[in-house]
Parts: sequence; structure tokens; C-alpha cells
Amino acid sequence: MTTPHRLCATGLGLAMATTSLAALAQDDVTIRWALHPGEEADAVVDYFAPEYERQTGIKVEGEILPPDQLRDRMSIEAIGGTGRWDMGYHSPGWFGSFKDHVVDLTPYIEKYDFDVDAYPERIRESHMESSSRPGEIIALPTTPAAPMLIAREDYFEHPDEKAAFKEQYGRELEVPQTWQELYEVAEFFTREEGETVAGETLEHDLYGWTDALGAGSGVARSFIVMLYSTGLEGWNEDYEPDLDHPILVDAANLFVDLANDVAPPAARNWDFLEGLSYFRDGRLAMATMWPQGLSTVEDPQGEAAGNVHYQPLPEFEGNLKGYEQGVPFLGGGGVFVLDTDNAEESFKFLKWMLQDNEIEWGKRTKQFSRKAHFESEELRNLEPHYADFLPAYEQTLEHVFVRQGIPEYGTAMWQGTVDFATDVLSGDLTPEQAQDRWVDNMRRTFQRAGYLER
Repeated sequence: MTTPHRLCATGLGLAMATTSLAALAQDDVTIRWALHPGEEADAVVDYFAPEYERQTGIKVEGEILPPDQLRDRMSIEAIGGTGRWDMGYHSPGWFGSFKDHVVDLTPYIEKYDFDVDAYPERIRESHMESSSRPGEIIALPTTPAAPMLIAREDYFEHPDEKAAFKEQYGRELEVPQTWQELYEVAEFFTREEGETVAGETLEHDLYGWTDALGAGSGVARSFIVMLYSTGLEGWNEDYEPDLDHPILVDAANLFVDLANDVAPPAARNWDFLEGLSYFRDGRLAMATMWPQGLSTVEDPQGEAAGNVHYQPLPEFEGNLKGYEQGVPFLGGGGVFVLDTDNAEESFKFLKWMLQDNEIEWGKRTKQFSRKAHFESEELRNLEPHYADFLPAYEQTLEHVFVRQGIPEYGTAMWQGTVDFATDVLSGDLTPEQAQDRWVDNMRRTFQRAGYLER
């Protein structure tokens, strides 16, 4: 079990501009935050919390909890009204468990001039709002994240590869714009050790594409981006499932073909970012990448660094909504402020960290979501690849799927995707059998919750 990482900084009080009386009044204020592990949590603990205390005299304790315990431990403390934490990690899919225990941030946003419009609309809908608390701002984004497609630019631009592809497929070799094209291109680049790619002899097998395909959350996270790109949403405004459409079977069959024909066998054991080392080491032509994997992909010691093409995920040809690019799952999280005596002080700290120091936040956490993160010359020049990555990631964040804000989302959609994708990929069920089971289970879940009549 991971040992919780605690920080309790000590400071010197407020800056000269504040009165000593105000500094003394704030000496005993301690803000406590339950954090998800990651670079952003380390930045809070190592820099932002001590710096805020140095400037204001207010202590911030960041407690980094094991990810598999985070939701349950926060929920127990919130429901019990213990006041252990003043702020907590906010995953939009979790909010139903906390909806009665967090404060509406709208009054603080107005009072302290927090710029809500600095975030893309879809992030505001997903990470700041919830249908279970309509008209309120229930959290602030810290680490919203969505996957994108990366490709080896030098492979795609090599004249030998371009000529061979055109001869075989009758069209120009380009980074694919549809999932169907992705299969063809990935098939073209899947080669064995001893063959050549871009004029070089391969010292290991080369695979055309991959994502994490480990049973459970790995394969679910991979398949759900294709599912949303079909135009399906799970259910409509009347809580009737829309997953009985034939396009779900089409997506499942394509996904199985990709996994079986062009992805490394090892990917069946990967969860989240593990497979990106293959891309780094020249063993993948394309991959689905979450932004947290950027440092792996661009590792200066790897073969891919400096030769990476970034773009949004491909569209699903014939999708039901006319989408012109992929519509990926918006993950990552933010922070909500729990209903404690320190609620206002907590918001002031968040505003200082996320808005007043937004460029510093981007530099230290490598998490990007505000307009300034994408427009800042300082950030674009921070790493050579940021000039290509940041515009593509900004475009990705503007076309994401927002999780429905009901407590049953995890059961109905996320676990449903886990079960569907796992059983179809393993061959335990046909796509049609898994589809029927998913729709039946979703309908029963909504009946038990009272959304549908029995």
C-alpha cells in the first residue's frame, strides 16, 4: 500500500502589504487537500503549498492517497462530516457520491473574479458543472485529460514508405483521419524483425498501432473513445439506452481487428500509459496517447523524440452525429471544496494557484487546460515538441464526451464498457451477445434508480 505523502509547511506570515494583525489572524488556518497521485500533486506538495504559505501565512496540507482508495476514503470522511479534508480530488464520474457535501463555488467565483471562461466549454460542462447540482459551479479543473493520436512522422514522410503504401492501397500515405483508415495504415506498418522501415532494418517487431488493452480499465479506456466517436452516448434524455444500435457492433469488430492484427500481444496486459515505452523505443508506428505520457514519448534517449506527429483521434466513418474528428473520453480531474469552515480560504488558494499562477501551474505540472496554457509563448518554448503538441491537444479538448452527472454513471456506462470490451476482446461473447447484456443491465440499473418505469 502506498504510504500517504503529507506536507505541512511553516511560513513567515503575510507579505509587507498586509497588516501584522491579519497575518496573526491567519496563523492557525490550515487547509487540507486529498490529492490523486501525479505530477500535479507533487507540484502542490513541493512548490505551491509552501509558496502560498510563504506569501500568506496560511498552511496547506496535501495528502496524496493511493488511487484505488481515494474515492472511498474521501466519501467516508465527507458523508461522516468529519472535516478531515477541506478539498478533494474531483473525478466527474464520482460526483454523485459527493453532491451533498461540496459547496457551490459561484459566489466565490464572482467575489474573487475567477475566470470560468478560461476553460474550453466541454471542460466547464464536465469538470465544473453537474446535472445533480444545476446552476452551480461544483469544482475547478486541475488535470482534465483526453487521449489523442500520435504517429512516427519520419515513417510517414519517408519516400519508400509512401511509394509502397500507394502501390498497395491506391492512395497517399497519411496519418489516418478515420478509424477505418487507421486499420489499413496500421496493417501496412506492422512488420517483423529483420524487415525494414524508413530505410532502416528492424531489430525487433514493429506494430502499427496500440493502446492499453489490459482486461478491465485498460481495455475499457481504449474502447470507450471509439464508442463515443460513433455518436452513441449511452442513453438519451429519457434514460433509454441507445447502445442497441448496429454501429456498436461495427465498432466492436473493428476494435477486435485492431487488437488482434496490429497491436503488440503485450498490450493485453497494459493499463493506461504502459505501452508508450514501445513507441519511445521505435516499436510502434502509431499509438493512442494521453497527455500524461508525453514525457515518455519525447524521452530524449528514445528513438521517437523529435519525430512525433500529434493530432486528435480519428473520426468514426459513418458516425451518427456527423463528427469530423474523434470524440474521446474526457478523463482526469479537478478539485471540489467540501462544506467546511475553510471553504472560502480553500477557494482563495485555488484561485491563486490555478489562475494567478496559471503559467507556473502549466510549467510545473505539465497539465494544460486554460486559454493561457495554449497561448503562452513561454510554455510553447518550454519544450521543442510543445509547439506541435499544444495546438493538437487544445483541439482535442474541444471535442470530448462529457460524462453524465448521475451516481449510476459508473455502473451503467463505465463498468458496462469494461464488461463489454473485455468479453468481446477475449471472445467469451460475440459483440451481439455482449450488446444485449449491456442494454439489459443498463435498463435494470435505471429502473432500480427510478429513472425508468419497471
